[in-house]
Parts: sequence; structure tokens; C-alpha cells
Amino acid sequence: MNSPEWITILIGCIACILNGAGQPLFAFLLAKIVDAFKYCSNSEQRTHVLITSFIFLLVGVVLSFLRFFQYATFAISGSKLTQRIRSKAFAYLLRQEVAYFDRPENSSGAICTRLSSDASAVQEMTGTRLGAIFQVIALASSRIGTSLAGADTFFYLFDREPAIDNTSTEGQELIDFCGEIKFDQVKFIYPTRPTSVVLNKFQLNIKSGQRVALVGTSGCGKSTVIQLLERFYDVTKGKLFLDGIDIRQLNLQWVRSQFGLVSQEPILFDLTIAENITYGLENVSIEDIINAAKRANIHRFIEQLPQGYETKAGLKGSFLSGGEKQRIAIARVLIRRPKVLLLDEATSAMDSDNEH
Repeated sequence: MNSPEWITILIGCIACILNGAGQPLFAFLLAKIVDAFKYCSNSEQRTHVLITSFIFLLVGVVLSFLRFFQYATFAISGSKLTQRIRSKAFAYLLRQEVAYFDRPENSSGAICTRLSSDASAVQEMTGTRLGAIFQVIALASSRIGTSLAGADTFFYLFDREPAIDNTSTEGQELIDFCGEIKFDQVKFIYPTRPTSVVLNKFQLNIKSGQRVALVGTSGCGKSTVIQLLERFYDVTKGKLFLDGIDIRQLNLQWVRSQFGLVSQEPILFDLTIAENITYGLENVSIEDIINAAKRANIHRFIEQLPQGYETKAGLKGSFLSGGEKQRIAIARVLIRRPKVLLLDEATSAMDSDNEH
């Protein structure tokens, strides 16, 4: 019975959908502002924020008009429907025989009430209340969109091919690895900082058994050299050789097993000192543990503890000082007998005696 107003209802439905789309649009604009603060220069930030703020204002004005059309169109269609129902019901009442009106439920008062309240009840379902239903559906689309976006994130992760596959078993494994390292015209740029060149035409040859120290200001690329050797990253240009073989042709797990890395902030676990030294290894004798501790100059300190090597290190090594944690971390690396030992400011918290 509302078919003559189908254009009005269609306009109202479109207004509801567009009104509901305002929520994800606001989220998109807010993300644009955050991106501007993260990636743009100061002058560009001001321009982006002003433009986005103007779009915010414009969207708000448009949504106000859409909200008006939403309620107005459904109110008009609802009132037309009520008028049509009452007219048609009254016409059908006039067609009834006199005996029809003798029944109590068809008295004049009951008929007036029916024409008034029942028609209004029908209007509530088709008028503004129907508009509210469409608005809820439109708002629900934003929730569905969020869910789909979350699913898309996982699908992207599942489909993404890593530049360096940590689980790969491909590549060569050198039988007699000597430990010779060569950086040949290496250029490196971190993927998250494409405008900052960390290494440029870097050249370095390290022979087997040689001790090399990299000295420089903070941010000059000292830690980057270690990260390239561990193959946390691949060089941007140039080549990195191990015993004359490009590191990218070697088995990744084998490469990392040949290097022992101790960082400035070593990670210890809430285990005993002996368990921290042998973490990840099985069936290690106490003699090997003591030997590694002696080489790291931590054995005498451990012996002085009430429980010796069975003393708990605490959560993240909280029971130990910075220098003691670093020496235990060095012992943990030495017990693995790596071909190449990498120290990334691993003695920064030690006193001069232990450092030497």
C-alpha cells in the first residue's frame, strides 16, 4: 500500500546508507591525519591537517542533510500510508451490512479507535522506525567492514613471502668454515627509513682469528654490521661474503649457528645461573659450564653465591647487576663454541678489570 511513495522510500534508504557510511569515513580521515604526523614534514603536516579538517567539516554538514532526508522521507511515506489505510478502511466499513455493526467489537467507538490507533501502529513500522532499522543496518556495515579488514590482515600475512625466511632449509652449509668475512661495497638502508643511508660503499675484510673493533658515533652503523652478519637483514647493494661465498647462498640456520651474539642488554630468564648459561642446550656437563664461566670471568662471583650455579637469576636477571648479566650472557655464547663471536657493546656495564 506504500508503493506510490517508492521514490520517497528509496531516497530515505539511500540517505540511511550514506549516513551509516559516515562512521567508517570519519575513521579513515582520522587515520589520514595520523599518517600525516608520522610520515610528512612540518609544513606538509599543516597542509594535510587543514585539508582533512575541512573534509571533516564538509562531511558533518552533508551528514546533517542526510539525517534530515532520512527522517523526513520516512515520515512522509508513513503519513501517506496512514491516510490511505484509514480511507480504505472507512470505505470498506460503509460496505458492511447493518448486522455487522450490531456486534460489540464493531461499535462506533471501537471502529473510531481502530481507525485511529491501528493505522498509527502500522505507520510506526513503516515510517521513522523503518528508517532507524535501515540506519542500524548501515552502522552494522561498518562493524562488518572492521571484521573483513581484520580478516584481510591475516590473509595478507598468510600470503606474504618473507624476504628472509627464518624457517628455510635451503642453501649451502660449509664443512670447514674458517670465519673469513668480507663486506664488498655494501650499501644498506633500513626498510622503515628509506631516506636514511646507514652504510654506503662499506668495505671491510676480516681474517680468521682476527679481532676487529668498530668505533664511531651513535647511529653510524656499528650494530647494523652485526645485524647483516646475523642476516637479520640483507644488504641493499653490494655483497657480503663468508669464506668467499655470498651469505645469501648459505643456509640461514647454519649461518646463525656459526655466530655467537651478545648484545648490550642481554636477556636472562627466571632460571638458575647454570640453566641460563646452557639455555637451549641439552646434556651439558657442569665442567663445561664452569669452563665457560671462567672464560667469561664470572666463575669466582658465582662460587661466592650461597647456592652457586643453582642460584636463581630472577625475572629478566633482576637479581644481578648489569655487568654480571653481560658476563653470564658471554658465558652462554662461549659454551656453544661459535666460529665468530659478535659483541655489540656487550661490556658496557662492566668495570675496567672485567672488560679487559
